[in-house]
Amino acid sequence: MLTELEIAELTRDDELAAAYPLMAELRPRVKAEDFVLQVRAQQREGYRLLAGSVAGRPVTLAGCRISITLVRGRHLFVDDLVTAASAQGNRYGTAMLRRLAEIAQAEGIDRVYLDSRDTARTFYEQVGFTMNTSIPCYIEVAALQPARRQ
Repeated sequence: MLTELEIAELTRDDELAAAYPLMAELRPRVKAEDFVLQVRAQQREGYRLLAGSVAGRPVTLAGCRISITLVRGRHLFVDDLVTAASAQGNRYGTAMLRRLAEIAQAEGIDRVYLDSRDTARTFYEQVGFTMNTSIPCYIEVAALQPARRQ
């Protein structure tokens, strides 16, 4: 039941460590032993990690930060949003997004942005997100370096 969901920002190391198994569902490349230190590094740059819990157990997480870019202006960017596979369909993700909207509004921010996986597109569209045509991509730095002659 949605009324059981309690959303709070995670600030202590033990709270962050307890959130790792759920975050690992979304970010499996992050190792348990590195998780708290990585979150702490991101927090120094404005990242906030919120957990929605039921009976003291995290069922949804959201990592966000206030950002400003030329293309988007000042906005709230959601880096991470995950709901436990066993808890999906209970509107916990929607409740978390509403909490993020409250944070944005309190900061005078009009828009929330995120990068979505294809598998989550339907969820975000149902919540009301507008899908853009940009496609996040990356390249290894070494691939852009000129080849060195031996």
